[in-house]
Amino acid sequence: MSDENDEAPRSVRRHARSMANAEMSAVGYAIAVGLLVLLLPVLPFLAVIWLVTRLTS
Repeated sequence: MSDENDEAPRSVRRHARSMANAEMSAVGYAIAVGLLVLLLPVLPFLAVIWLVTRLTS
């Protein structure tokens, strides 16, 4: 066995080219919007807690 680094890596299949996957991007954006909708009502409470802790310490 040779330990040369200039050889191509041995693999069962060829490496796929990197390309955009629009479906996965859409799913990611949908999850981000869903989290934003869920966390938006909590933001005022977090802001009040943050403000109180900043003023008291």
